[in-house]
Amino acid sequence: MLTETPAEKATPREMWDRIGTVLIPGVLPPERFREVQEEALTLLDTASPHVHEHTTAHRDGSFASPVHCAFIEPGPCLTSLFSDKEFLGAVREATGIPRLVPRGGTVVRYGAGDFQGLHTDSVKTTVTVAFALTKELPPMGWAPHLYNAFPDQLGKVVAEHGMFPEGGEFTTLEHPYGGSGSVRAFAGYSVPHWRPPMTLSRGLLVTLPYIDL
Repeated sequence: MLTETPAEKATPREMWDRIGTVLIPGVLPPERFREVQEEALTLLDTASPHVHEHTTAHRDGSFASPVHCAFIEPGPCLTSLFSDKEFLGAVREATGIPRLVPRGGTVVRYGAGDFQGLHTDSVKTTVTVAFALTKELPPMGWAPHLYNAFPDQLGKVVAEHGMFPEGGEFTTLEHPYGGSGSVRAFAGYSVPHWRPPMTLSRGLLVTLPYIDL
């Protein structure tokens, strides 16, 4: 468990290291959001399936369990967003990590029943920035009490609680609809997270990974 620090005295970096997430409001102008949203909708048919059925610990320290969804490669509008200097500056300031640099991005496409089991992101993803392109996207599962847990510990969690654990210290984390102007940054490599089977007919989530150099 992370040590509690009074919020009024904590720096952005201390808050980030304590809870591993921050909401960044007002960073996504309406016209920018509409451009990214419209681009993703035109690229729906190009989505590449992302499916595997195994649970494994990777050599970089990340962890994976079964997943079924699809990825849409970034078009010019999304590429322009994750490399935008003002956007990057806002992410650096909100997390307190001044040397973050973008390393790409994607739109995750979920159909009804699609899911991502409990996992952590690549070690190259210090910060994941995300926002929904579809309204009422259900929250993902979130386990801050397992911050920086070793992969073998996460394997035990899946064995005991399944790949969509609920109750106790397991909680959820919502990603804002991008039309609100807000985005969510979270520690994708450090904090295990998952998405239960999708209840919508379609859900679209932008994910932008950043690495601390």
